[in-house]
Amino acid sequence: MIYIIIPVFNRKALTRGCLKSIEGQTFKDFKTIVVDDGSTDGTFQMIQDEFPNVEVLKGNGDLWWTGSTNLGVNYLTNAGRVKSDDFVLTLNNDLEI
Repeated sequence: MIYIIIPVFNRKALTRGCLKSIEGQTFKDFKTIVVDDGSTDGTFQMIQDEFPNVEVLKGNGDLWWTGSTNLGVNYLTNAGRVKSDDFVLTLNNDLEI
């Protein structure tokens, strides 16, 4: 399993493009986790509406990129979700793969 962690703050259109590119992959053994650090442009709602398989964690606006990434990684490791043969991939929301 590949866990993809994407920290976001606003930039809804870029986030949509990133998530669409991930959704279009032929390899399907992955789980996407977006850490929305207090977006005010509707990013959170767009993800819920258009990407129901994406899990969204919420920040308060003070996390920035590193804190958001750490929140996602800690969420996975503290809950025991990641196994020894899993991978964690961090992406910026302006990337399309």
